[in-house]
Amino acid sequence: MRTPQRIPAWHRNYLQTLFEKDAHEISTIRDSGQLHRLLTKLALQSGSLLNKSSLGRDLDMDRDTVDHYLEVLQRLFLLRLLPAWHRNRSKRLVKSPKVHLMDSGLAATLMDLRASEWNTRRMDFGHLLESFVVQQLIAQAGWTDPSLLFRHYRDRDQVEVDCVITQGSRTWGVEVKASRSVTTSDYKGLKTLADQAGKNFQSGIILYNGDSILPSGDERFLAVPISKLWEL
Repeated sequence: MRTPQRIPAWHRNYLQTLFEKDAHEISTIRDSGQLHRLLTKLALQSGSLLNKSSLGRDLDMDRDTVDHYLEVLQRLFLLRLLPAWHRNRSKRLVKSPKVHLMDSGLAATLMDLRASEWNTRRMDFGHLLESFVVQQLIAQAGWTDPSLLFRHYRDRDQVEVDCVITQGSRTWGVEVKASRSVTTSDYKGLKTLADQAGKNFQSGIILYNGDSILPSGDERFLAVPISKLWEL
């Protein structure tokens, strides 16, 4: 039985098997320890922009090795790189993707994050929650509407939207908040996305850790409990 005490050990054994066997079956891996260190570093950056130069410098890896191992982690379904959204399609290709570990439980183990630390590591829990919700949205789209595409938005002023969903030119925005309340300022990213998308913007929601659906004063936006994800 996987008790809370045994889950981290199970995760570590799972990764060891994955890196020592499966990783070598899909690609040439010179050092599985490097692969593990890279995944651990990425877990600590889950929900953040990918910075390959910083990763290489911190882990003493050259750029080619970082690129290669990122591809391996994606092929092992451990890592998702969420591409950037931009109203100019050509510019999407040059903007940094966001890092998301696909298994939030595994990410928590790599981050050495425990439920008892909710009050002292709120930011880490917030990033982990964002990755979890993004993965849930993509998984649900897989069996409801595979034509949906998923990206993130961030501009030069660091205004962000955690998840931008598109279907053709139609655009939706999703923000994820770990808090139990929502303020007017929490809609800033969604409003900026709406301005950027123009007539193609459909609606935006804030998924938060509360109990009620809250109007925003703008019919385009709502705050919705995260639990509603499983009532769709």
